[in-house]
Amino acid sequence: MIVLIRQLAVAAVLLTAAVPAAYAGGDDYDAAADTEDKGPSYFGFVRDHRGSPVSDAVVKLVPKSGAAVEVKTNVLGLYRSHVRKDAAPQDVQVSCDKAGFKQARVFRRTTEPNARSIETECTLQRL
Repeated sequence: MIVLIRQLAVAAVLLTAAVPAAYAGGDDYDAAADTEDKGPSYFGFVRDHRGSPVSDAVVKLVPKSGAAVEVKTNVLGLYRSHVRKDAAPQDVQVSCDKAGFKQARVFRRTTEPNARSIETECTLQRL
């Protein structure tokens, strides 16, 4: 009986390890998956004024020309996306929104003009 329980436990561990991870929003939030043809990655957190993550907030990336990109934050308040390859990071405005909140602050941590990863933190205040 003990041998059977051990075999079942080993099988459960092996099956769990073989299942690929699923991510909300379809993004794996993995910088290692970035390729040159996507352009710079925009990422960061959306938090409330107390520092708690805000899930399902809409982050809008708006380049000077071309279409805006909207992404939702995951349960940790994290977002990650690309605009397009030819959009200069300094020409992309980042904003965030969620019902019941107002945008209080947007802070861009990455200021290098040719950066491949642009980190921007957004703070929302509850209404």
